[in-house]
Amino acid sequence: MRTGQKVCESVHFAALAVWLGSLVMAGAVAAQVFPQLKALDARVPDHEGFTGEQWLIVAGRVGDMVFQTTDIIQFLAVLIATITLGVSIRVFGLSARRISTLLRSAALGAGLLLVAYQLLLLGPSMQQDLKAYWAAAQVGDNATAQIHREAFDARHPQATRALAGSALVVLLTLVSGVWSIAGVSAKPESGADQG
Repeated sequence: MRTGQKVCESVHFAALAVWLGSLVMAGAVAAQVFPQLKALDARVPDHEGFTGEQWLIVAGRVGDMVFQTTDIIQFLAVLIATITLGVSIRVFGLSARRISTLLRSAALGAGLLLVAYQLLLLGPSMQQDLKAYWAAAQVGDNATAQIHREAFDARHPQATRALAGSALVVLLTLVSGVWSIAGVSAKPESGADQG
């Protein structure tokens, strides 16, 4: 494997690793923050008129920052991973006909679609309801706050599935990526590798 391809593949795998790490960490943070703040019964000082669960607003604000950061990381990681895979195939001659490279490309394509779904369709509507929920809660408009919380909660399972799906396809991309380059340095330049 040539030095340029080693660098390209290293950047590719680093992007995938950071992407997967951000997804796992976002889930882990949410799984810890929400129960902890519920147990503490956290309060928001400027929400006196809000009769709903104030701990949920505090936890939601923390979770929102984590998931917004994860969205940025996902966008950058999928962009870098897609470009570097394309360079490996087009510039450095990684065979696109190998089963492992096809699987790698398909998994990365699925990840790209899931990120696009999260960033362009699901995320904006959830953000709109989340911000409206917070605004209504702050002024003590409990009925409006409840409407927006229910709308947000209705989409939450979709977001969970999208993030879990992203994590699975990133893991699959990593595994198939290692498989696709495993025989590259050992094979002769003119040889055909079916792996």
